[in-house]
Amino acid sequence: MLHCKRQNIHRSKLPSPGAVGHIVGLSAVNPRRKCIVSHYPLCDSADYRFSVGIHTVFVRFLDNGETARFSGFWFEALP
Repeated sequence: MLHCKRQNIHRSKLPSPGAVGHIVGLSAVNPRRKCIVSHYPLCDSADYRFSVGIHTVFVRFLDNGETARFSGFWFEALP
């Protein structure tokens, strides 16, 4: 049983800005498309009180310049 007041803290480690990699594990995105982490959102929720831990990143795909927002969990950096 959890005894903390806030339950929406995300513990995953975010990739650093400028990291190049792939979005893996999502069927809507080709895992071979390379992307770069461009920035983090200021807040994950429109109501900032519910955004205790920011866990999403904005990536820019290198093939067409499209910018998209994903959870940092789906980003895999290149070695």
